[in-house]
Amino acid sequence: MIIYQNDFFMIESKVNHTIFITVSKPGFDFRSFNNIVIDMPTIQIKNFTQLKNALAEAKGEAVEIGILSPRVEVIISSDEMEAKIKLNVSAREMVENKIGISTEIIAALEAHNIREGLVDLFSKPLTVQKEILVARGIMPQAGEDAKITYFNITDKKPKVKVDGSVNHYELNLIDNVKKGDWLGEKILPTDGIPGKTVIGKLIVPIKGKDEKLKYDKKAVGEFKESGKIVLRALADGAVKFDKTTIRVDSHLIIPGNVDYSTGNIAFEGSVTIQGIVNDSFSVIAKHDIAILGEMGIGAVNKIISKEGSIYIKGGVYGKSTATIEAAKNVYVKYCNECKISAGEDINIGYYALDCNLSAKSVSLDPVRGKIIGGNTNAQVQVIAGIIGNKSEKKTKINVQGFDRNEIEKELKDVLLSYKNKLEKADSIKHQIESYENVMSGAEYMNMVEYNVF
Repeated sequence: MIIYQNDFFMIESKVNHTIFITVSKPGFDFRSFNNIVIDMPTIQIKNFTQLKNALAEAKGEAVEIGILSPRVEVIISSDEMEAKIKLNVSAREMVENKIGISTEIIAALEAHNIREGLVDLFSKPLTVQKEILVARGIMPQAGEDAKITYFNITDKKPKVKVDGSVNHYELNLIDNVKKGDWLGEKILPTDGIPGKTVIGKLIVPIKGKDEKLKYDKKAVGEFKESGKIVLRALADGAVKFDKTTIRVDSHLIIPGNVDYSTGNIAFEGSVTIQGIVNDSFSVIAKHDIAILGEMGIGAVNKIISKEGSIYIKGGVYGKSTATIEAAKNVYVKYCNECKISAGEDINIGYYALDCNLSAKSVSLDPVRGKIIGGNTNAQVQVIAGIIGNKSEKKTKINVQGFDRNEIEKELKDVLLSYKNKLEKADSIKHQIESYENVMSGAEYMNMVEYNVF
């Protein structure tokens, strides 16, 4: 196909849009050839040396000098997420034939199946012989990760105010639930929103990460409700967390007193006594014990929590008989002539008189709390407003303290272990990211094409 011809040469296009020049007459200035190219931007000169020699020698032979570009050149990125056009027309033609060129652009985009993410191309003047963005693909939106919420365990820390505005002793030690009560839920991960390339190919998004609900299947059930996974109690009981696992412990409720009508209590769960424990009786439980009677307790035999805490709403007048032991904490309004030991803290509201106390920390009201007589042994601290009395009643306080060197050594060991775990976690994170990148690339290569009409 002849593209251009004058008295000196002929330019024609052959196979694969290759351009050849045949010079039959010498004397045409090489620099003047540029004016022809300016008026015919579809001519893309690739071999300037051969063009110059052909014009000078005029052998009458066809010489390859470049390629013939389309008037509307469509350029699609390798990932098919961006499309551009280049208008290989002169500025003069653009001004004179804007409507016709616009029609050519639309036809070229349709010919290349570019139909997604088109920009408003004709809202501003078009430039010639420069790349113009015409379409952007739609990036996929990654799915949302699963969201898990568990039952909110009540904070058991007592809060004491000198003005008495907060009742320190109304402590809800046990979180009771009924069969069917809500214990947690998981909002399922989403698949995400697919993206599309400029030619309409589907891009599969990365799915949200799932997470397992952790619960005791013997006492907690999993149910599908309104598109969520909901955890519900399978029986009445007390809610507990074992590290990250939620469970419902068996819970014994005594509506009155522990006396001859009940006998001693030994229970593998939690116990709530709505009255008191009469003298000489015992209550032994695996988990928490709450004694809610206002009168408190007297010369009981034993109140023992093997793995939990003990809450006595009233006080203890032990008559040198009562023994109270808890693996965790003990909470009591006052105590008199009794023995109390705790694996963690002993919290006493008003006073301790002639008692043997043993715990990591013994805390009374820092202004009004009194420790008078007896023996108090603590590993960390003893807090009280008054220790001893005017009658010089013998009061023994022993705070064990700690071995600084041993603590420093333990801290160094913990920090070293923490550093090693961080390095291991970072390595695992990189492996996961590499795996996700590989999987994402594989999904992209296997994109499903959808026809959009």
